[in-house]
Amino acid sequence: MAPGTDNQDGTQVEKSTPDLPTEELDFDDPFKWPTHRKWFITVLMALCTLTTTFCSSIWSSTIVVTSQEFDTSETVMVLGVSLFVLGFALGPLLWGPLSELVGRKIPLFGGYLVFALLQIPIALTHSLAGVLTCRLLAGCFGAAPIGLVSAALADFWDPVNRGTATALYSVAAYAGPTLGPVVGSFVTESHLGWRWTAWLVLILAGAVGIPAFIFVPETYGPVLRRRAADKRGLCTDETPKLFDGFVRKYLSKPMLMLLHEPMLDVMTVYIAVVYAIMYLTFFAYPYAFSERGWSREIGSLSFLSLLVGILTSCAAVAFYSTKYYQPRLEARGKPLPEDRLPPVMLGSIVLPIGLFWFGWTSSPSISWVPQMISGFFIGSGIMLVFTNGIAFLVDIYLQSAASAMAANTFIRSVAAAGLPLAAPSMYRDLGTAWATSLLGFVCVALIPAPFLFYKYGESLRKKSRFAPYK
Repeated sequence: MAPGTDNQDGTQVEKSTPDLPTEELDFDDPFKWPTHRKWFITVLMALCTLTTTFCSSIWSSTIVVTSQEFDTSETVMVLGVSLFVLGFALGPLLWGPLSELVGRKIPLFGGYLVFALLQIPIALTHSLAGVLTCRLLAGCFGAAPIGLVSAALADFWDPVNRGTATALYSVAAYAGPTLGPVVGSFVTESHLGWRWTAWLVLILAGAVGIPAFIFVPETYGPVLRRRAADKRGLCTDETPKLFDGFVRKYLSKPMLMLLHEPMLDVMTVYIAVVYAIMYLTFFAYPYAFSERGWSREIGSLSFLSLLVGILTSCAAVAFYSTKYYQPRLEARGKPLPEDRLPPVMLGSIVLPIGLFWFGWTSSPSISWVPQMISGFFIGSGIMLVFTNGIAFLVDIYLQSAASAMAANTFIRSVAAAGLPLAAPSMYRDLGTAWATSLLGFVCVALIPAPFLFYKYGESLRKKSRFAPYK
């Protein structure tokens, strides 16, 4: 892009590198990295995501114990989960746009480091306000990988492999919350006590974060090109005016996209619903199985059925990308975002089936086996909608994907923070069957969305201010 030209969102682009061929800049193109290196980087970033999402839910296993220690209600202690997830909503509004200004690595690992260090006061403080404040801040800083990894995958993966890589990221995004209550229950009920849930997160963050920081390079093409041009003295006005340019062009971009992009809005709402349902299960599952007389530790094992569904859908998405998406891409010669939607269509049907199944097999008079099996369909449906919904948005917005993901993460995290707060009264007043069915009816109402986008998505992309339609 020539210096001083307008971007797709109508904003003025700061002067950039002259229009020189990439090879003249000696530019290390991430798309040309060896495949094994790309997968190594993808796995490391996914593990960072798993660590922060694991931390988000591990607190749910401490609610009973901490409510007794701090002499407050369990509803108040649910804030330990909700405030953390609220941090997931606030953090990406900074991390996503900032990554489009300075690159992915600085905000990704800067936020991750502070997230890890905040586990220390959580483990040591005896103040309820201190614990909850640190949980909120940990969510804000831990949101860096949540908001950036999916966008970073578009920096170095081609459209076919990006689908599989996004599935791996999605496994981390959902396996972490699923494993948190399982591991946390056994730690909390052991001689270690609930404070070791924070120490465990700190150890995991260090074990993952140190090698990730060492081996994950900068991946964002525009920043790499600017650095290459700087080395050759080709940039006359490369350094953006940080405050004015960042606020005007970058920080406001996620909100502008929400205002002007109907596909982003609807898909974000859909992803927010399935994301919130995942976090609501942290109350619903222990509550439903406690009615069967199960202990908290044994009841937490029910989350493994969700995990099996998540992993199965991940494999299905990888198979779909290879056997269906790739041939269509090769035949057409260019990616079509709507080709990401068939798995979302399938997930839109599977998820409400799982929810109704779970709700209406919850009676203690019915064997626990059917209710446990329902988790497979809930996990599968959530995974199918989330994984390919994210890939669909990334395919549409490409270099604006970080801002799109910031907007998406904000909305879905607000939903995931708020819905669990309503879960205790909802399940106690309506009962497991009708409370879960209510969620199922919401999912049924959203079934048409991926089908409509599959049919009309191309015409909507033509009208987009941010999507590079060709």
